[in-house]
Amino acid sequence: MRDLRGVRILIVEDDWVLAGDLARYFGNMGAVVLGPAATIEHASMHTEVAEAAILDINLNGRRVFPIADELMRRGVPFVFFSGDEDIVIPERLRHASNLRKSSDSYAIFDALFPPERSALAGRPPVNLSDNVFSILPKLRLAARLLLGDVGASDRLVERTLERAIDEIDTRRAGVSTEDWLNGIMRNIAGSGGTRLLH
Repeated sequence: MRDLRGVRILIVEDDWVLAGDLARYFGNMGAVVLGPAATIEHASMHTEVAEAAILDINLNGRRVFPIADELMRRGVPFVFFSGDEDIVIPERLRHASNLRKSSDSYAIFDALFPPERSALAGRPPVNLSDNVFSILPKLRLAARLLLGDVGASDRLVERTLERAIDEIDTRRAGVSTEDWLNGIMRNIAGSGGTRLLH
């Protein structure tokens, strides 16, 4: 399991028992838990510093979409976590994972921090959108986990995208955009990540 030390995770959940379970789970991995927030107003106090978020869609009858919009604007990865099946997620937010409250903490972790996919066991690649905009939040968080410094992480993402443009013609067929960009990013971090810290 990845080391989440120092990663600020916003938990927006109005069920205090469930919110406490999530807070303990991510806190035990070293994450800094913001909240848990049970209202839109409380959640909005943390959106500027959050680096990932778990969002209950229905907060006592109010929708969490304004918080999701703000997180998306900042490029912060988030997952919806809801017990309601009849709520329609706006088209602009459908790139985010939508998990049922019957999902366990491991599923939430995997949705926020997708495991590296490989050709092990001949498993086919996960069908992900090739829209780079929707991948950016996950790419930024992966960079943050690699380098641990916000400024250096953003520089790493910039270098990754620059190199991707240069290497687009050599991209292997069958590799998803997300896996391809993550591979480029790991190579840059491995060969010169420390230089990005200065």
